Amino acid sequence: MPFHYSTDFRRRACERLNAGEPVSKLAKELSVSSATLFRWKKQVLIDIGQIAGVKSYEVDELARAQRTIRDLESELELVKAASALFNGEVPANPKGGSRLLKP
Repeated sequence: MPFHYSTDFRRRACERLNAGEPVSKLAKELSVSSATLFRWKKQVLIDIGQIAGVKSYEVDELARAQRTIRDLESELELVKAASALFNGEVPANPKGGSRLLKP
């Protein structure tokens, strides 16, 4: 599982990188890989509009929308199953078996 650094920690590291501190020195001092620092710096440049790319806050909105869609699809499946049960239809076996369930 990846380690998550605090937003404040990332912001301070990026400020130091933008001030001209060498990545290798900062990576040793903060115990963060240089690749991670380069990725953070690139994301900051995208967020402020200096280079093209997906802004970090847009990714959050997309993830939230996808989560909502997933939740609504699950809820719809439950409603369909409940509707079939109340209409007297034989519900499908949730494990996908071929035998019919006894009413």
